[in-house]
Amino acid sequence: MSTHTVNDFYTGAVAALLPFLVLEQRYDYAAVAGITLAATSLSSVAQPAFGLLSDRFASRWLILAGMAVAATGIALSGMVSGSYWLTWVVIALSGIGIAAYHPAATMAAREAGGGSNRSMSMFSVGGNVGVALAPTGVILTVGTLGLGATPLLAIPAAVMVVVYLLRMRAVRMRARRFTEPVHNAARAWATGPHDGSSRSAAVEPAVEIALEEEDPGTHEQEAIEDTPPVRDDWRAFAWLTLVLAFWSVAYVGVSSFISLFQIQQFGIDEAAASIALTVFPAAGAAGTLAGGFLADRWGRMRTIRTGYITAALGAVAIVLAPNTVVVVAATAVVGFTLFLPFAPQITLSHSYLPNRVGTASGLTLGLTLSLGGFLNPLLGLLADHTTVQTVFALIVLLLAVGFALSFILRERMARVLPVAAR
Repeated sequence: MSTHTVNDFYTGAVAALLPFLVLEQRYDYAAVAGITLAATSLSSVAQPAFGLLSDRFASRWLILAGMAVAATGIALSGMVSGSYWLTWVVIALSGIGIAAYHPAATMAAREAGGGSNRSMSMFSVGGNVGVALAPTGVILTVGTLGLGATPLLAIPAAVMVVVYLLRMRAVRMRARRFTEPVHNAARAWATGPHDGSSRSAAVEPAVEIALEEEDPGTHEQEAIEDTPPVRDDWRAFAWLTLVLAFWSVAYVGVSSFISLFQIQQFGIDEAAASIALTVFPAAGAAGTLAGGFLADRWGRMRTIRTGYITAALGAVAIVLAPNTVVVVAATAVVGFTLFLPFAPQITLSHSYLPNRVGTASGLTLGLTLSLGGFLNPLLGLLADHTTVQTVFALIVLLLAVGFALSFILRERMARVLPVAAR
């Protein structure tokens, strides 16, 4: 969860940097929408590939490497912001890092939590927390020192890399401490007397220790061998992908334009406008956590549909808001309800493709959700030619369509396989 918080901090940093790019570098709405596209375009193509890689090789090293690359891109973005295309490139680099992180990390979270909606929501909420912290981090650095201060935003990733490596070292040392008695006993058996009873006496205590520390995956493997295989349901997965596409455009649209909406509609400065951008992912974190618990209690379908329709009503409140207080409150409603379906949709994708969990994660978290980034420049053009308020009216429609399409989805249960069993 902690690595997810740091990784998705850099996702949120992109949206938080947009007002500064508009005010300091005079980017227009279409240009900042293109920056959002940079963060998601290559990511959308790369994430399914990273998912396939995780399915085949259990590439856990991508968790750390992806996070580091994501931080590097954001750190460079302000330094090169005088050139729009260099900014686009380094933001795209950050997006690739985020793409590398998610499939491997999602697989690890699924295995640790047994595939429950609750455990997936707890993992996902780490990302929401990171996105929620990003505006504050950007305000404290870029808002105070200017765009040249973006290298300071790499500090969380640098700290997490050190913590992660130290943690892995501690795990390896602990494993070595438990296996050392077995190795010592084996050496004693090989070099000691040839009396069979003596050999047994030397080995038995170590064997007992080994049995006490036996990996429960051994028993899981035995149970799995007696369980009939579950086929992948690509048709159901395709319908889920379509529903997620509408979710993606709505999510990216709110993230990219909620601050700009307030600046245009009410004439406030970027610091005041960033409040709603902070509230949105914070409420999303609460919604993600609640969505996992509700899905385990009510079922995934009911939770998904409730999220879409109530998020649409919250977006209506943003469109009709008479002041910034109402906008912030409505943004909190949208953030909470839009993320209610998040964890259930991920676990549902895993149940549709139980034999390709990494691929399912890569497609849902990558290609599908990145569709919002691809279409965001069109939302920017719409805002340039009309108003940002019109963009939010379109978001209402998109959420309503997603709600209608969710009735096509059907529940499906599937077993959770550890990496070694796949």
